[in-house]
Amino acid sequence: MPMIDYSDRLRALVSEPSRDSAGDSHRLARVERTRVEMMQQGQAIARTLAMEQPALELIARQLQLRAIRHVVVAGCGDSWHVGAGVRHAWQSLTGCPLEAVQALDYGSYGAAAAGRHTLVVGISAGGSTPAVLSALRAGRQRGAFTLGVSNSPASRILTEFDAALVVRASRSGWPTQSSTAAMALLIRLAQTCADSAHARALGAELDAIPSLIDDLLPSADAALAPIAAEIARSRLLLFAGLGPNYASAAFGAAKIRELSPVHAIALQLEEYHHYRTQKQGDPLVLVATDPASHERALDTALVGQAAGGWTMAVLAEDLPEIEARVRHVLRVPAVRPELAALVASVPLHLLAYHFAKARDALGLGYGGAAGSPPGKG
Repeated sequence: MPMIDYSDRLRALVSEPSRDSAGDSHRLARVERTRVEMMQQGQAIARTLAMEQPALELIARQLQLRAIRHVVVAGCGDSWHVGAGVRHAWQSLTGCPLEAVQALDYGSYGAAAAGRHTLVVGISAGGSTPAVLSALRAGRQRGAFTLGVSNSPASRILTEFDAALVVRASRSGWPTQSSTAAMALLIRLAQTCADSAHARALGAELDAIPSLIDDLLPSADAALAPIAAEIARSRLLLFAGLGPNYASAAFGAAKIRELSPVHAIALQLEEYHHYRTQKQGDPLVLVATDPASHERALDTALVGQAAGGWTMAVLAEDLPEIEARVRHVLRVPAVRPELAALVASVPLHLLAYHFAKARDALGLGYGGAAGSPPGKG
């Protein structure tokens, strides 16, 4: 039996013009477009929250009539990680369990548990990601209330389902503001649904997030350029975090893979310890901005130090026992754990940008020798 010719299918699968080679002009141009967008995240969040408030109030009323008991956020890539970033906020505010699911997996298997009291949120920046559309359709077939979220007005995801929210963010580079603004939007939806004293207090802090991010960006930008240069020859970066901090870790790993391009892996904080994850010289970004993370983060710093790894900790308060055992500390503003992913993700976007620039300055792509260990070359 003759083999089927899949040449056209393969060309479509690898149609992204940027390549892994050193100095690739398409990739580097997108790196610079990404920087422009990452530096405007506060503005995108503020604009999204202001412009979508009427839609949020309408959707909240619809969800209350449905007596929603289960929330699913389906996406691919960063859109998937948005769900992890808002899970704690949704559950804290509404008491309603939320699953962050990979869209293809949900459409193929997970939607079997959906029903009338399920909310399925599908996120696609471009508005037409096939796996996300399929996940929403699968939920709708089971009777779920389906909500499309996109920063592409008039896209299919915003017109085909029960309700829609527009993320007022751009994405000509790799996703940054389109992810943080989407998280802010979904947290605001949970706050609107809850309408309690706790929700109002959290909402006031959410309103302050754009200014916090605007203040954080320049200081983090200056701090991260020399840090990224230390590890520029690395071909693998590890990220670890717990709860909302895991979402930030996942965004950080995604940006490294997209901008650099080298391998990067995000781990749940506990999974770092199962087993001997960090080897000598391996760079690890440890995100631990809330008290629930601190004890296991200390364990992680201890193990990383013993292994001879390179660790940068992203912290929101003074933690001397951790700080003494890592190479660098990057401080972010202290916020409620429900909002942690909005703040902690921003410096990890910047780290990926400076890492990509440092590798480009060294003439590094992916495919040659691994180079010297961090801090040695």
